[in-house]
Parts: sequence; structure tokens; C-alpha cells
Amino acid sequence: MNPSSISEVVGPIDRRLIDILSIERNKWVEVDETLAAPFDALQSLIFSGGKRIRPAFFYWAHVGAGGDGLSKIAVNAGAAIEMLHAFALAHDDVMDHSSSRRGEPSIWQHFTDLHDESGWAGNSREFGEAVAILVGDLAHVIADQLMRDISPTVSQIWDELRLEVNIGQYLDVLSGARQTFDRDGARRILEYKTGRYSVQRPLHLGAAIAGKYDEFADFFTDFGRPVGVAFQLRDDLLGVFGDEKATGKPVGDDLREGKPTSLVAAAYEKANAQQTEVLHLIGSEDLADSDVARIQEVIIETEADQVIEKEIKSLTTVALRELETSSLKKEALEALRELALFVAYRSY
Repeated sequence: MNPSSISEVVGPIDRRLIDILSIERNKWVEVDETLAAPFDALQSLIFSGGKRIRPAFFYWAHVGAGGDGLSKIAVNAGAAIEMLHAFALAHDDVMDHSSSRRGEPSIWQHFTDLHDESGWAGNSREFGEAVAILVGDLAHVIADQLMRDISPTVSQIWDELRLEVNIGQYLDVLSGARQTFDRDGARRILEYKTGRYSVQRPLHLGAAIAGKYDEFADFFTDFGRPVGVAFQLRDDLLGVFGDEKATGKPVGDDLREGKPTSLVAAAYEKANAQQTEVLHLIGSEDLADSDVARIQEVIIETEADQVIEKEIKSLTTVALRELETSSLKKEALEALRELALFVAYRSY
């Protein structure tokens, strides 16, 4: 269950998302009725149980800096941030070969199944992946539509956000191919792929749209950086030890994909020869459940999970300390504190 700092503010953002998707769907269905499918898939992804963490960080930074969270530009920005997240998820599932997302078939898997069931010509997997890429591209374009008529400062932050998530994804893909599991590299990936795009940049956008970027940029960087890292570190733990029903993704998927996480890097640092041999199984697409269990055992034996838990605690403490010296409005400070604790210690 989401905390009140999320649940109490996302209503207008969700309504805007439904509105713009409906407008685009209706427009393109008039051209060809089959064009309903990609828009329906995009809407299903967005409303399949996402936590709305990124729009919430944006909202409370905006309100804390003196902005109106219900203004048209603020609601559009919050919706754009969530729409861009949908773009990233649609593409990420293709790159990671993830067949499920939030307990449902991922977009590429859905269209692969549709191709099979319809008996269409060609390779069903290639069709599904092609459509998923296009659905992600649609989300990217719609996100940009929502960010029209913005100031140069806001535009620059938006550009940086979009570049950083792509740069982080490339580093992630490259590291997985090279099978490099070092903590410095893992930290660099998580900061660009998740930390900045999920926390720092939404905070920066909130301040900038309120006209207070220069005043609050340093504070939001100092608060957002440790929160963003803690956010991804918790994801790394959930990817290996989480409850599949809660996370919506099969436990062990990160291990099969060979993701270069800080958790795996920490295990490698402390593993003996026998344990290292088990860790070398990471990245095997045919990794059996028994292999996943063996890797989990090594992570626990090397206390890598405890290393990450301690790091999450330390990072969260640093972030909360930053809030103590801020001049943001009290309501926003309380909400940001709740959000920081939520992303660090959530179970889904």
C-alpha cells in the first residue's frame, strides 16, 4: 500500500494520463481501428499497479518550493514523468527478456501471444518485441507533448533526465554483456539509470517549475542522490529475495539477466573460490530455480545482503539529515521524509 505522500496527490495526474491517452487513442482509431491496441497496451502498463513514486517526488518538491501542485503545468509535468517511466519499462522488458511486469505479461509478451493466437505470418517473438518498442516510443512522444510550453531551465532538466536514463540503460546492458560485477561500476549504473531519473530530476523539475531551481537545486541534489541510490539498492534486494506476488516479477530474473547489481558485486568481493563458482552461474538464461537458490545462499553466506542493508540505512540517514536544514514548507518536508523511508524499506 502506498503512503499518503503518494496516494493523496496522484489523482489529478492519473486523470490527466487517462485523458491524453483517450484523446490520442480516439484520434488514431479513426485512421485504423487496429491502432487501438498499442494505446490500450500503454494504458494497461501505466495502470497496472505502478507506485507513482517519481510524480510524488516531483509534486512535493514543487509544493515545497512554493508551487501549486494542482496547476495545469504541474499536473502535466507529473503525468509526463510517469509517461516517460512507461517508455523505459516497455523498452527495458524487451532488453531484459522479461516476460512479466507487475504480475501481468509484459508488452512484448502480450503481443507475442497475440501473434501466436492469431496465426499471423512471421516470427511471433520478433513481432512482439517490435510492437513493444513502438509502444515505448509512443509513450516518449506523449511525455514530450505533456512538457510543452516550459521554460528554458525546465527544458534543460527534462532533456538531462531523458538522456541520463538512456545512458544508464546502455551502461547496464554493456556491463551485463561483459559480466563485470564491480561495485563502482554498479553504483555508476544505478545512479544514472535509476537514481537521477527516479528521484533527483523529478525533484529538480518540481523546483524549476515553481521558479525556484537556483534556490533549491543543491539541496535537492544532496537529498535526492542518497535517496535515489537507496531506492535502487532496495530494488536489487527485492529482485533476488522479494515476494513475487508483491513485486510482480519472478524472483531470480535479475540473476538470469546477469544484472551488474551492487548486491552481486558485494557477494563477489567476499566469496571464496567455491562460492565464486556458484556466482558464475549468474547471467545464464536457463538458470533453474535450484540455481537461484544456490546463488541466494552464497549472497547470504557472504553477508552481501547485510552490506547492502547497511548501505541503505546509511544513505537514508544522510538524506533525512538534509531535510533538517531545509527551508521547504513543513508539509513538503514531512512528505519527502515519508517518501525517502518508503523507497528505502518497501517490500514491493
